[in-house]
Amino acid sequence: MNSNIYLNYHSNTSLDSVVKKLNISAQKPFEMATPIPAAANHSIEFYNHELVNIFNQEWVCIGRDDEIPSTGDYLTHEIAGTPVMVVRQSNKKIAGFINACAHRFTCLVPKLSGNAFVFTCPNHAWTYDLDGTLRHAPFMDMKPGFNLDQYRLQALHTEIWEGFIYITLSKNPQKKIASSLNSLHKNIVGQYDMGSYQTVIRECMTWDANWKNLIENFTESYHVPIAHQKTFANHKKPIEDYICGENNDHYCYHYAPQESETGPGAAHPENTKLKGKWRRTMVDFCVFPNHLVTLMPDYLWYVSVMPSGIGQFKATWGVAVPSEILADISAEDYDGWLSQMASYINTANDEDRALVEGLYRGSASYKLPQGTLHPIERNLWQFIRYLSQISS
Repeated sequence: MNSNIYLNYHSNTSLDSVVKKLNISAQKPFEMATPIPAAANHSIEFYNHELVNIFNQEWVCIGRDDEIPSTGDYLTHEIAGTPVMVVRQSNKKIAGFINACAHRFTCLVPKLSGNAFVFTCPNHAWTYDLDGTLRHAPFMDMKPGFNLDQYRLQALHTEIWEGFIYITLSKNPQKKIASSLNSLHKNIVGQYDMGSYQTVIRECMTWDANWKNLIENFTESYHVPIAHQKTFANHKKPIEDYICGENNDHYCYHYAPQESETGPGAAHPENTKLKGKWRRTMVDFCVFPNHLVTLMPDYLWYVSVMPSGIGQFKATWGVAVPSEILADISAEDYDGWLSQMASYINTANDEDRALVEGLYRGSASYKLPQGTLHPIERNLWQFIRYLSQISS
């Protein structure tokens, strides 16, 4: 049976019950913190609540600004069942839209990315300019009073932060990304200048687990020395060297320096922005609810997690690299280098997948112990607090 529709003991847990459990967990001091309540990963009512109150309200990262550099370049994405797209305008700004025709709502653009002068619906050839205005609607002059100006693509709010494109389904978002993440930028990640990193990979993956299970996995590095023997464990960052960031309603992070000041994980000699330990320090952060980033001096890896069911999620991930790193790679070596980079991240994903899907299966159990958190799992406690706040 598909785990996306698999029912278990927690499936019929009421929304009120899950929220109450979350609130109890969130109110505990970190020293007494326990994991996300199991029912939050399996309750049908809570999942529907998340779709409405999280994914139809919050800002979601759908890619990188440099992926659509030219007029007419576009990216499509799906936010909890809603198809969306962003398009580079002639004034260089980015506009976001619901990816559905204003006639009878056929999905307008089926491709994941591309370039277009106009967007034409495959159903009845309604044609839109890049700014969403309706240019042409065949035979609609047969309808008395029909006016092109009264029909256009549904516009969405967009924002760019540190090279990442965010979009929200909310008509009136209560916050801005830049202001919400001001402290994170000012105190930690701004020195890396992520916005200048150049995107080299964009991929998608589907796993059989609840979307929050990947957030849990990514926001703690307690598992790294055990689970990532083929990848991240090789940077040799001792568990005791990890530092968890301040409490915040919009994000969480932790960081740790590696031993080596040169080679993978370290800043290029021509990188003059990073100083001291930061030249060899990795930062893992999560922009709530679902944007995950591993940031290093020589590359970043991001993941945007999107539920496609209670027990299944789709994650878009990408890699971006500083220009000084790319400058050292010759044209004849580039394909091999890129293949090696993709293989490295895919190996890390494979290492994590077993853990994430195992967490979903294990949390389905009828009886579970109370559980506890390690000191460097503080970010998970912060995520629980976010879930509690957004659900109350």
